[in-house]
Amino acid sequence: MRRLALAVVLMGCAPEIHSGPPDVGPAPNAFRADAATASADASGSMDAFSAMDASAVDGGADANDACVVDYDVGRCMPTASCTARSGYSPTAGHCPGAADIQCCTLTPDVSTNPPIPSGYRLMMQSEVTTPMTDWAVMILHDGATYPMFATTTMTFGTQPVLARVEWHVPDFLNMAVHRGVTLYVPG
Repeated sequence: MRRLALAVVLMGCAPEIHSGPPDVGPAPNAFRADAATASADASGSMDAFSAMDASAVDGGADANDACVVDYDVGRCMPTASCTARSGYSPTAGHCPGAADIQCCTLTPDVSTNPPIPSGYRLMMQSEVTTPMTDWAVMILHDGATYPMFATTTMTFGTQPVLARVEWHVPDFLNMAVHRGVTLYVPG
C-alpha cells in the first residue's frame, strides 16, 4: 500500500491540504508550508549580503538596492558580480536599470539545509492546527524578517512549536527547489 505525504501548500494566499508521493518533503506526513511557484527562483536575505562589499555592486546599481524574489530579500547587482559569488544566483525582473542588473539571492539547494534541530522532531500534519498554519504562512511571506534558515518559536495552547525557513524539494506544485517553512515540535 502506498503511503501519502501531506503538505500544506500555498496557492496564492490561501493554504490548502494536498497529498503527494511519500518522497515529497522531509518525511511522510510532516508539516510543510511552501510557496507555490513553478520557477527556480533563488532566495536569500539582506544578512546574506553583509559580506559583500560595495564595490561588488556596480553598473548603476546602488549598494542599498534591495530586491525581493518570492518573499526573499536580495540585492540588485550586475549578473557577473552575482554569479562570481559562490552560492548565489541572479533573477531578472526585480531591479530597476539595465537588463544586466538583476536580483542576487542565495541559490536554492536542499543540501544546505541545517539538520533537524536538536531535541525536536518533524511535526506531523495531524498535529497542525489552523493557527499554526496561519503562522507558517506569515513566516513564509515575510522574507525580510525570516530569511533562509531563520527559526522562531511560538506556543499554541501548551504545545511549543519551532518554525524554520528551509529549502524544500520539488513537488507536485513546484517544479524546482523552493523556499518553505517546516514546523518542528519537541521530541
